[in-house]
Amino acid sequence: MLPALLFPLSAAIDLHASIEWQIEAYSAAAPSFLSSKATILDSTQKVLRNGTNGWTCMPANPSGPASEDGVWASAREAAPVCFDAAGFDWMKGWMARKKPLMKRDAFVWMLQGDVGFDNTDPFVTSKEEADPDQWIESGPHLMMFPKDPAALSDAFTSDFSLGEPYTMFPGTDFAHLMIPASGYYGEETTLSPEELLDLLMSPPYIYILAALVLLLASGALAGGRGGSKAGTQLA
Repeated sequence: MLPALLFPLSAAIDLHASIEWQIEAYSAAAPSFLSSKATILDSTQKVLRNGTNGWTCMPANPSGPASEDGVWASAREAAPVCFDAAGFDWMKGWMARKKPLMKRDAFVWMLQGDVGFDNTDPFVTSKEEADPDQWIESGPHLMMFPKDPAALSDAFTSDFSLGEPYTMFPGTDFAHLMIPASGYYGEETTLSPEELLDLLMSPPYIYILAALVLLLASGALAGGRGGSKAGTQLA
């Protein structure tokens, strides 16, 4: 019985490890009219799907999956981004911890949000290491990566609590403009049936479902034994 009950857990892991799931999850960083024709990369920058429009989508969570199996629990955990060539120049610099060399400004989509950054430090991704007053777990947003990050220093606030566009990583080579979208602060949003199913198949909900199945199965077995015993007594 137990292996059968654990099937949903292994099925969820297999699903999220599949190329199909990864393509869908990373593509969800941008509107479908853009991401449907974008190149999709995995976290090692291996091409999962070739694109035709000059845009690229990939996971951007520098900490990697939290699970031991190395599989993202959700698209949100992967923190996918979609960018054009100029945006890719910024991403390459950030991943190498070197000043991005850009030919122009770039807009970058991140509609699945992220799992948290210190707003003042581009390389602090742990809540424990961050300044408590500067920790922000972003919901859906659009970003503008400037060719000249100094241009943002006095033009926009760095206060992320106001709901207006703000500067992340101010005063660094990685300063960029964050433009919050609906759901940025975790307010209620409407999920599609596909998004709801994906949510239920990811931790911790999949474990709750497995526990409910176990409880229901235990009750059914107990009821069956009770019914058999009663039937024997009546006979």
